[in-house]
Amino acid sequence: MVSVTLYRYSFNFRYALNDRQMAGFDPGRAFVEIYAVDTPEGRDERGWTCLDRRTTTRSIGVEATAGDSAAWIRAQTEALDALWIAEQQLVHELGMRIEGGFSPGLRRDSGWAAARRRSRGASRQAFDGLEQRLHDIAVRYRPVHEQIGRRVREADARAQEEQARLWKAQREREKRDDRFIVLAVQTRWSYRVTESDRTVHVFRADDSTLTTGELIDELQRPTHHLTGYTVHWAVADRAEIERVSGADFTIWWAVVAPGHWTDFRRIPARPPTRSGPYIGGHSSYGGHSGYDGFSSCGGGF
Repeated sequence: MVSVTLYRYSFNFRYALNDRQMAGFDPGRAFVEIYAVDTPEGRDERGWTCLDRRTTTRSIGVEATAGDSAAWIRAQTEALDALWIAEQQLVHELGMRIEGGFSPGLRRDSGWAAARRRSRGASRQAFDGLEQRLHDIAVRYRPVHEQIGRRVREADARAQEEQARLWKAQREREKRDDRFIVLAVQTRWSYRVTESDRTVHVFRADDSTLTTGELIDELQRPTHHLTGYTVHWAVADRAEIERVSGADFTIWWAVVAPGHWTDFRRIPARPPTRSGPYIGGHSSYGGHSGYDGFSSCGGGF
């Protein structure tokens, strides 16, 4: 498994050339897309090259053998080297030179005066040469691009299937929790305390007014001094809750009880901010996805 990110080469000197020098060249017409494998090494000496991470993509893990990864990195390096040569040749033909580093730019070279005397057609020829070189680089890199692209699509498909599975499981949990909470509201309870063994005996009682949430609040009332007492739930009533809910009593309790009451067998201290009977629903779900655009210009790879 390796991580890959799709980048697109873009011509980065439009700000340094006037319309005559550009000779009508459209950078969007010729481009090279390259998959960067894992974390690219710094290329400060060639920092003028601009590679834009595609805004619709992100780094993604794909299946790859050690041989695949090595071959992809070699192709990536060869493509970047070819891009560097292509730009060097273009600016030389324009009578300029590249200043690299983290502030890329163009400066006049010894051939600047001659380049100024060149016709628009000559400049057009220089950019046509760049366009052809970019095309040739893309053609050479295409087998690797297509191979990685297939792996990316396969990985995306697996990720979408997993996301669909997670969403389905979440919806099922939410429906289950809703049933649990309805059962908690509908069930009436009563209790009695035996001080000798500090035990609270809880049992269902149809003539009681205490719902599950009200029972929870009642047992935690500070004036009752029941913190730390053992709770003994009537065996038959626990079994009935499990039968109706279709889940173990512990699972049902985790949904309908407040988050601080994790053990149904013992009464916890009531939180200072707690007020009013609990009615369930503290479970939480969620997720986030999103991709940020990134441009690697002036620093490059």
